[in-house]
Amino acid sequence: MNRQEPPRHILVSRTDKIGDLLLSLPVFQTLKDSFPQTKITALVSPYTQEIVRDHPSIDAVELLKPEESVFDLIRRFRQLNPDVFIALYPRPLIALAAWWAGISMRIGTAFRWYSFSFSSKIKVHRSICDRHEAEYNLDLVQPLHPDRIAEKIIFPVSKADQDFADDLLKEKGISKRSRFVAVHPGHKGSALNWKPERYAEAIRQLCLRDRLKVVVTAGPDETALIAKISDFLFSLPQDKKPILLIGECTLKQLAAVYRRADCFLSGSTGTMHLAAAVGTPTVALFCPIPATTPVRWGPWGNRAVVILPKNLQCLQCQNGSCRKHDPMDAITLSEVLEAMDRYIGKAL
Repeated sequence: MNRQEPPRHILVSRTDKIGDLLLSLPVFQTLKDSFPQTKITALVSPYTQEIVRDHPSIDAVELLKPEESVFDLIRRFRQLNPDVFIALYPRPLIALAAWWAGISMRIGTAFRWYSFSFSSKIKVHRSICDRHEAEYNLDLVQPLHPDRIAEKIIFPVSKADQDFADDLLKEKGISKRSRFVAVHPGHKGSALNWKPERYAEAIRQLCLRDRLKVVVTAGPDETALIAKISDFLFSLPQDKKPILLIGECTLKQLAAVYRRADCFLSGSTGTMHLAAAVGTPTVALFCPIPATTPVRWGPWGNRAVVILPKNLQCLQCQNGSCRKHDPMDAITLSEVLEAMDRYIGKAL
């Protein structure tokens, strides 16, 4: 491919989790803004595909099937016939398939055993965690010399999804004029999070406020967690109890719900990035584990307050490896509510 000519077809691979793919959207935006006539294809996992379906910067979506062998991928890549491949989430099977498929330009990071399969190697150590994941992703676009770099995530919410969210909230007692906050207490285990009883106390305090509703969201696999939190809230009057949305929305419908909220509270999880992507002010609870630092994984591109445990005396707590204490207990209810108060009732 001549450097003076735009690429004909770019295949971008990001096959891990929801939050990771959301933080990769600026790459697709950068590519489409810089090369509007180029076909942009996203290779993603089946369960994250909703994030990239109908995105204005993405022309086609390919799903990575768990049963596919490297030979299956080689055949598929040859059929797709891209002239550029970008490995945002380096996987040896996919990288080697791109090489053997004969894709002329293959971009990936430089310090993996299979990095020989990339024609353009980006010298970056993500494990240092000195920059945001979105910025690390954008590093891999540089060999194409883009005209502009995306500075925020674009995650469109369709009128149909917003109408669904509006109708659902109205059915639950939240009109378009009502103020509410969204709380997502669940997480997938990659980072430490507040205990259920700590979330329950925050929810209780918010529920008791005048003219403020609380919406608690969760996936269908988190019903036990929500039941535990609900047990702590049994004494609340019925009209003060939080509204529970458990597996009732698609990702885009959930994004539409979050877009209506005054603010959003959660730990470090994919839904935090979903709320940030639609511009909802976010209060995010992070743990001391170095690999999960908010420097790399915090909300990106929106108004946000990141809260970390302070004044930890135990050395093991300071790096998140303590088995005697929970360092997240050092995050107090008062500092969480104070952070949320920066956004509750404020015009966006």
